[in-house]
This record gives sequence, C-alpha cells and structure tokens, in this order.
Amino acid sequence: MGADISITEREHHTCPLCALGLHTAINVDIPNTTPLFSYKTPSGWLPLTKPCFMSRCNEVWVSQGCPDMPFASALYSKHCACYHLTGISPDIIATQGRWTSQAFLQYWGCIEMVLPLFISSSSDVARLHSIDSIMDNFSHKNNLSHTHA
Repeated sequence: MGADISITEREHHTCPLCALGLHTAINVDIPNTTPLFSYKTPSGWLPLTKPCFMSRCNEVWVSQGCPDMPFASALYSKHCACYHLTGISPDIIATQGRWTSQAFLQYWGCIEMVLPLFISSSSDVARLHSIDSIMDNFSHKNNLSHTHA
C-alpha cells in the first residue's frame, strides 16, 4: 500500500520538503515497516487515514473559533484559493489536484461557500477580479460553461 506524492520546495517557513525532512529527523525511532504518516497508540502504530486527519483538523479549527467543517472541502478550498492568489495557473492547480477540467470548474463554482472563511477583508480586490478572468479563460480554453455566481 502506498502512493506517489509530489512535493514542491519553496523558500518559505512552510516548505513541505523541509517539513518532511524535519519529520523524518525527529521520528528516527519509528520502525521501517510503519507508514510515513502514522501515530502511536497503546496497541502499536496506526496509519493516519484521511478521515482521521480531517476529523482532527476540524477539532483544532473549531477549538480556535472556526466553523465546524468536517469535510475535506475546506482544506481543498483553502489550498485552491492560496494557489490562485499567488498567481498559479488553474491548469496547474487542476493537474496537481488530479481533477478533470469540468470537475475543477464545478468545484470552483461552489467555492464561494467556503472561500470567505479564508480570505480576509484586506484581500486585493483587483487580484480577485484577476482570478475571475483567469477562471473565465480556463473555462473557455477547455470548452466549458462557466458563469459567475
């Protein structure tokens, strides 16, 4: 059991490659047969599953005053919004998320329900309008119907 992952290095304190290096350096006592993302219980090591991870994230978010969002959509929305706001092409975001063009566009069409939770009032309105234009171009390029909500 396993999967290939893609990690992109960046010069920032949130660099996932640095985080992975730190994870392996700190957890040197974990048996080699244990999955990379695991946690220890009284009965042994368990792999960290997506439902368990999302449930724990939701607990932390709710404890910090965020809305109860038990599904992964909040996390995906946040990443999509961050990528868009930094100027990454929708084609790259769709590819990285392993989405078909239509699925990505449908997803983006629903993002207005979650996006306000992650974008502060100090957002650059011009940049947000630019994102609308980028998504319109993505839609046109892929022969998809796209309307703004």
